[in-house]
Amino acid sequence: MARFKIDLRAGAFRSVLGFTFSHWRRQPWRLSLIMGAFLLSTLADVLTPFYSGRLVDAVASGAGTDEVAWNAATTAFSILMALALAGVVLRNIAFLWIVELTLKMMSDIAADAFHRVQRFSTDWHANSFAGSTVRKITRGMWALDLLNDTILIALLPSVVMLVGSTLLLGWFWPLMGAVVAAGSVLFIAVTAMLSLGYVAPAARLANSWDTRLGGALADAVSCNAVVKGFGAEAREEARLARVVAKWRLRTGRTWMRGTANGTTQGALLLVIRAAVIGLALILWAWGQASAGDVAFVLTSFFVLQGYLRDIGTHIRNLQRSVNDMEELVDFQSEPLGIQDRPGARPIRITDGRVAFDKVTFHYGNHLLPLYRDFSVDIAAGERIGLVGHSGSGKTTFVKLIQRLYDVNAGRILVDGQDISQVEQASLRSQIAIVQQEPILFHRSLAENIA
Repeated sequence: MARFKIDLRAGAFRSVLGFTFSHWRRQPWRLSLIMGAFLLSTLADVLTPFYSGRLVDAVASGAGTDEVAWNAATTAFSILMALALAGVVLRNIAFLWIVELTLKMMSDIAADAFHRVQRFSTDWHANSFAGSTVRKITRGMWALDLLNDTILIALLPSVVMLVGSTLLLGWFWPLMGAVVAAGSVLFIAVTAMLSLGYVAPAARLANSWDTRLGGALADAVSCNAVVKGFGAEAREEARLARVVAKWRLRTGRTWMRGTANGTTQGALLLVIRAAVIGLALILWAWGQASAGDVAFVLTSFFVLQGYLRDIGTHIRNLQRSVNDMEELVDFQSEPLGIQDRPGARPIRITDGRVAFDKVTFHYGNHLLPLYRDFSVDIAAGERIGLVGHSGSGKTTFVKLIQRLYDVNAGRILVDGQDISQVEQASLRSQIAIVQQEPILFHRSLAENIA
């Protein structure tokens, strides 16, 4: 059995929540309206049980012909309807604004991630599954939708309801307020420990296998011509079956842990319910609570219980959305491949002379350089053929001219301009490439030629 460990993972939660807050700051007024509307609608929920109790007291105090009782009942009823209407209107306003907030954030995140991925190094792309990369971005985008809903629609109103109800009950009966506060804090603490220390590690591992599954599918589908050419369909299916088996095991364990977490929360709520209802009956027996007061306590608890039960779900959703966004947010810490120098200008091609000036280059951490103090001049209009055994550096020679890699020493000049000092896009737009193996987009013929 895996050892229980609180998995707050400061890095994960800090980076994901910091990433989310940075996007919230791009829409401050929209965020303020959403939070204000939800806070006010939740306060309406806090006051509803109190006026429900007053309605019960008014009904219990006399018959419908009693003018005082009738006025008290109609007043309580009118306030209850006004609170309900305010709650509906305010929530609707908040939902309309959060749709705009979330869609704007998801659009920005997709665009930012695509911008960065396109600019990652050639080595990064060579060592990353395209399917896995796409899965990280799309899963992270939809996790943001869940994260926004969890924090703004769920957790924030739940906390307001919890604090408001506890204070209101404590105002009339301090012991009742203490029981509700202690039970709620215990419930939230246990839920948080189980979600973050028991469910989160399994969810993170399940996500890693979900990413691998996406990568394995994309790899096999994109290379289908090779698979067919060697009659290897059965072998690829067997390979995918092994990945699916691992994914199924990890995902199943996550779901089972989530179920155990939910069962524990249900048991805790049952204990808190017994304590609150039992104390309400004791207060009634001691003459410290009327029938309306008991109705007020019961209504407050049942409303609060719904919020507490939801808090458990919200904490699990928060943990899940953080897990799902981790890999997307990690893109922000990935260094870009080749970057333009500050002040880089577009290259100006006049003749097209290419010169390697004492170039030294090696891949990554390789100790043996591919080129050492290599110099060559290619005159404008000159045709050059590169001949050599596999791995001798023919393809690398062309990639260095494109500045897909930076040299370790020396310079590469085009018409006397150091290509490390000019804009990459302008350099590559001047170079025509016929790929050794044609790569076609799933687009029109005209777009592929362009």
